[in-house]
Amino acid sequence: MRFRFAWEAEKTHADFYKRAKDAAHQGRDLDLGQIGVCDVCGYTVEGEPPERCPICKAKKERFRVFNQ
Repeated sequence: MRFRFAWEAEKTHADFYKRAKDAAHQGRDLDLGQIGVCDVCGYTVEGEPPERCPICKAKKERFRVFNQ
């Protein structure tokens, strides 16, 4: 089960990496807002964390939030 969680979380990470790479190629930084990371499975979301993680179903309170 944990491997499936990690695989699904990596899909969201790949999107962030692609956006960062595209921004770097344009000579700019990636402009991100608040980031939430599920401490159960690693799912990462830009903006407000969901009420439940779409991957592992952890409650919103399990998200670690980072502000820029």
